[in-house]
Amino acid sequence: MASRSSRRVLLLALLPLLLLLIAPRSSSTPTTTFPGDAAALASLKSSSIPPQSCLATWDFARRDPCAAFPCGLRCVAPPNSTHLRVAGVALDPAGYSGAFPTRLLTSLPYLTTLSLAGNRFHGPLPDGVPLPPTLRVLDLSGNAFTGPIPGSLFTTRASELQELYLSRNAFSGVVPPELASLASLTRLELQHNALAGSPSLPPGMRAMRALAHLDLTGNKLSGPPPLDALPPSLVSFVARDNAFSGAVPDAPLAALGSIRVLDLTGNALSGAVPDAALAHPSLQQLRLGSNRLDAVAEPDGGGCASSQLAELDLSGNQIAGRLPTCLGSMPRLVAVALDRNRFTGPVPHAYAARVAAQEATDEWVPFARLMLQGNFLCGALPGRWTQLREEDGAKVSVADNCLPRCPRKFFFCQGAPQKNQAACPTKCDGAAIRHVREHEDLLLEMP
Repeated sequence: MASRSSRRVLLLALLPLLLLLIAPRSSSTPTTTFPGDAAALASLKSSSIPPQSCLATWDFARRDPCAAFPCGLRCVAPPNSTHLRVAGVALDPAGYSGAFPTRLLTSLPYLTTLSLAGNRFHGPLPDGVPLPPTLRVLDLSGNAFTGPIPGSLFTTRASELQELYLSRNAFSGVVPPELASLASLTRLELQHNALAGSPSLPPGMRAMRALAHLDLTGNKLSGPPPLDALPPSLVSFVARDNAFSGAVPDAPLAALGSIRVLDLTGNALSGAVPDAALAHPSLQQLRLGSNRLDAVAEPDGGGCASSQLAELDLSGNQIAGRLPTCLGSMPRLVAVALDRNRFTGPVPHAYAARVAAQEATDEWVPFARLMLQGNFLCGALPGRWTQLREEDGAKVSVADNCLPRCPRKFFFCQGAPQKNQAACPTKCDGAAIRHVREHEDLLLEMP
């Protein structure tokens, strides 16, 4: 009895505590926006606001931003805070116009994402105003910002920035060396501006160990292609339509162990396509079209057989000699563009086999695209191509060459006619000539 009485006394003593634990707690979750954050958002109202846009719905007089604004905001409730704080601003591409809203950088200490993309904001970016240390994504693409990209944006306070989009503006000057301090940056898009300079990239960028994607397309950058300034982490480097010149450096390309996409189309590159490009262990897309390249350095041994290339574009160069035979042994290659060069000789047997194949073999997959038009190829059409049909799916062209018979009944002969023989080489591969003679009667019957 004493023991039962003791337990009852203990239970009565603990009852208030138990009731406190199971009783509904009064809500302490903040429901209103911090006044300073609201004031920073209100600075956007000074821009030109199109009707039916997101900003047109922001009514500061009647609604609280984080609690009631229907679009454009993301807010968080920090620990021990009595207010909601703005963590993301993403405006719709409605055509807003005005100067850069600097208060978004100076007065939103919890901001992680800022996107003004696809609008008409204009003028220079603020100088001397670093990005908030919390910012992870900054997207200013598709506006009309001008002037140099201020290096002061990218101080050590902004070292956590992961994605930076400044494309499709009118930025000028050089790529600021302060960008190299962004140790967490994974994607940098600077395409379609008016950036210039040689060297085109600051050497410190090689230390950006997180950078995976870099796009410099459509600027005025010059000098040698800056492969030696790229970090080994880079997966994709696109720098189309600039003024890069000289050779594609072999050793720096080989040192980019993670590279999968290299696109230097539309520059002024010269010399040979390096063997490191064809035998690279990770490169999958190589685009060097519309340059001044004049040769292909084929790898020794079985380099091409271990290549990972799936797409190769060397079109619109000045490459002479035979078609590179090693392409036929690249196991994953499906798209080949060698058109508008100065190649001579016959179509290699391996090329013909991979176009005609219906299924993959143990060694390779079929070619889905083979563009050879606009060269000086001679000899006979590959015999197995006479069974090809356009509806089978392979895209092939040998128009505008020096093939003695290329009947228009075959889809791959359609387009520009074959060159006048006076413009063609006086000699072709001996085996190909014998093949032509052996099949002369058949060829003459073709319209």
